[in-house]
Amino acid sequence: MNNTNTKQTREQIREIVKTINQTCMEGKGFEKLKGYFHNDIVMVSPGMVSRPKGRDICVKSYEDACSQMTFEKLDSSDEHIDIYGQTAVACHKYECIWEFKGKKFDETGYEILVFVRNEKDWQIVWRTLIPSSRKIEKCPTEEGETGVQASDDVKQTCLNLITKTLVCQLTTIDSAGFPHTNAMNNLRYAKEYPSLADLFKEEDNDYVLYLSTGMQSPKMARMKANPKVSVYFCDANQITGLMLGGEIEIITDQKLKNRIWQKGRTMYYPNGPEGPEYGVIKLVPSIVKGWCKGRPLEIKI
Repeated sequence: MNNTNTKQTREQIREIVKTINQTCMEGKGFEKLKGYFHNDIVMVSPGMVSRPKGRDICVKSYEDACSQMTFEKLDSSDEHIDIYGQTAVACHKYECIWEFKGKKFDETGYEILVFVRNEKDWQIVWRTLIPSSRKIEKCPTEEGETGVQASDDVKQTCLNLITKTLVCQLTTIDSAGFPHTNAMNNLRYAKEYPSLADLFKEEDNDYVLYLSTGMQSPKMARMKANPKVSVYFCDANQITGLMLGGEIEIITDQKLKNRIWQKGRTMYYPNGPEGPEYGVIKLVPSIVKGWCKGRPLEIKI
């Protein structure tokens, strides 16, 4: 490839990246992006956890995620484009600031795109992101929250902790008997997931949890081998903590999975609620214990 063709190719690829970013910033018009993606594009999620394939899935993933975000900044820099005949690899640093559900996210990292030449056009056939840092700023209403108010009503304190904690800690056990702890989105956090409140009210056990996670994730593999887990909630300001322990159930009821599905989750599960990556687990705890107001607590189930 001569220098003129190389220059033209780099300009074409820059224009594709620019158009995709601009469409994400605007949050609309995603159909026009289809021509930029190969029919068999593979979208590799951060951490290589999943590899959804297909143009329609790719465009839907962009649309579901970006149409709900309000972008303040989406810049590319430190660009490198290497060309090998009918194949090109583009890598650039991205800086992105956006708002989602009342929170501001500030993330940097690298995007890697592999292009193939289709007649006169270049199309993306492989894509992944490698995030390097992320900051999350709380919205003003959250800054004013004082957390869980501990009281002499132990059960109510526990329920308040569950419904007012954004993130919980899931502990699973590996084949060698060692624990692994992962931070999980708490679907019982009423402010973030109001649509699921009725679901939990329908349960006989007041402490039931549903959590979503990737079916191909290492923690899911550990739970399949050993379903015994614990989930921990904590409000450090009130010196209050709660541990729920028991055996998880992997949900296969598609109707229930659809009900739990949250709009915008295609950024994590590109094939949607019926895709192979999306998993839901249920914990009906047999152990409820913790610490409240300077003393241990335990609730018999």
